[in-house]
Amino acid sequence: MSFEDWRRIDVDKYDPDYQYTPDELPEEKAGATAADMQALTQTLRGLIQRMEIAQAFATAIEYAPYGAAEEVRVSFLKAVFEIFVSVKMNDVAGITKQLDLDTLDTVVKFLYTLMGKDWALKQSGLLLVWLDKIVEQVGEGPIIRYLSDPYKL
Repeated sequence: MSFEDWRRIDVDKYDPDYQYTPDELPEEKAGATAADMQALTQTLRGLIQRMEIAQAFATAIEYAPYGAAEEVRVSFLKAVFEIFVSVKMNDVAGITKQLDLDTLDTVVKFLYTLMGKDWALKQSGLLLVWLDKIVEQVGEGPIIRYLSDPYKL
């Protein structure tokens, strides 16, 4: 970009309140359906039963329905919520150590989104344990990245 092009910069896309439209998201994420979420939920439950929690998070992240309809996002969040509540509090630290930084960033995004849901409030203590163990391990970086992330679930 040359000096003359400064007037052509789309400053709105740097606004933290800017909402992405479905056509700006990858097709497979914007077009997720309830049937897709049902299949994902079954896959996640299988991983949870085998206690492959790190793989469950990786699968959930891969198929996160950004830009999908509200009922699809709620179904997805309930499936992710099952991952969090299936782990005993004593095992949380061990699992967070298995996750890389990018995965931890997304897990923090899931945690904050779930903390805002009425149906997840009964387990807010467990969600806070997850957040505490992540911050213990890598610091406040994931929280800061969540706050500045334009993609919301």
